Amino acid sequence: MTSPSPIIYQNVEGDITLIDIPTSIAAAQGDRSGVLLSTPPLDTPIEPKEDYRPKTQKSRTNKTQAQDTTTTPHATVAEASNYDFLSLHLDDQRYKVLAEHALRQIRAQVSGPWCTQRKLMTQDPVRGEQQVMDLDRISEKELEARMREWAASGETKEDDTAFNLQQMMASLGATSEVAEPASTAPQWMMSYRAARETTSSTTQAAETVSSDAQTEPWTGTFHNPNHHSVTLTIATNTSQSAQPGPEYRFTIPPRSTFFLSDSTASDAFRTSFRELTNEYTLPRHFDLVLLDPPWPNRSAKRKGAYEQVGGMPYLKKMLLNMDIDSYLEHNALVGVWITNKQSLRQHVLGPGGLFETWNVGLIEEWIWIKTTTKGEPMFDIDSTMRKPYEILLLGRAAPNSWTTMAHAPTVKRRVIAAVPDIHSRKPCLKTLLEPYLVDSNDYSALEVFSRYLVSKWMSWGNEVLKYNWDGYWAPA
Repeated sequence: MTSPSPIIYQNVEGDITLIDIPTSIAAAQGDRSGVLLSTPPLDTPIEPKEDYRPKTQKSRTNKTQAQDTTTTPHATVAEASNYDFLSLHLDDQRYKVLAEHALRQIRAQVSGPWCTQRKLMTQDPVRGEQQVMDLDRISEKELEARMREWAASGETKEDDTAFNLQQMMASLGATSEVAEPASTAPQWMMSYRAARETTSSTTQAAETVSSDAQTEPWTGTFHNPNHHSVTLTIATNTSQSAQPGPEYRFTIPPRSTFFLSDSTASDAFRTSFRELTNEYTLPRHFDLVLLDPPWPNRSAKRKGAYEQVGGMPYLKKMLLNMDIDSYLEHNALVGVWITNKQSLRQHVLGPGGLFETWNVGLIEEWIWIKTTTKGEPMFDIDSTMRKPYEILLLGRAAPNSWTTMAHAPTVKRRVIAAVPDIHSRKPCLKTLLEPYLVDSNDYSALEVFSRYLVSKWMSWGNEVLKYNWDGYWAPA
């Protein structure tokens, strides 16, 4: 079974791509044939909310002046080539020209909608109430709370409590949804069997997972050694609960691995990682590492989200404490998502930043421009408050232990356009990244802060199972 390609358009040079987000995730699942549920695609740009607009006369004046200096007639291809797009840092004007040039080229080749037809999630009848999925009427909020609980219950007593995010949140009174300590949390069980849509007598005879479900106590680590998907069911232990609760079913892609634990619990991850890689003889160094850190932002502040606890100093310390460099293979490809904020760029590329600490040098920069179905930027590209793009900084690790990496003297930039989907759901870039690897059919990959699994990849974070939950999928 061949999955549909997520690429709607790509130019010959490969530096301008239009990709469909739900299809990119579905295609990375291996043998899964279902449809990933989505939100309605944007048909028109979004007007900024009141709290994203300049509050003072000075701010409004600065914004007007900025627009006066950056609002120019649409640059032609020749005009675009006059800009320096190869230096380490670009200003907003260069990003604007780069994005607009890419969007014009896509418009010239794509006459229809900029995304494939979507199957939408169901919603409560009352507008504005919490979104609810199809499966067993379990809410998204409940699923996220359960994943935090499962992540906490999988952590060991040897965890570094100074970096236990949930304990820190509790001590600060930052949330009322923190999971109970492991000693009092409900006991969970998990069972797994071959996914029904991929089951056959031939496959079952050769693979590890049989048609009979195997049940064992819940653990936050799991590896599917099979060449087919398995269905993982997590439920309360009926022997210790008064009545059975809901069952949560997830489809685990072929040969994928997950570590459902708080990314602050680095010691627990290292212990679980050693045990699992030893049990299944898995690689301990990776040819590809992707990170999508929960950078602080205005939206998160309004919601009191967890990443704001301790602010940027805490988050950077957490990232450095992961010791990502100890998991890198020689010449590994390393990608880190950032917003358009220059301060975040400095945290990754500047002196003492993540790349320098991990001995990684920047080679490319991929700009994800968020668009409507008609190819317009999601937000006003001239806005000084909110930009319609995010950036993937792509670097190379050292070829050996004695080489000190530096950023490339000229940085190649590529533009990826995509119509946004569910909040924080990024496109899966597996198809676009594999050509950069020595052998696209035989490599090891680790994704940190992931919200979905990918066939043959390892994933680590406290939401790694989110979009593999069956409630987010519908039959093809």
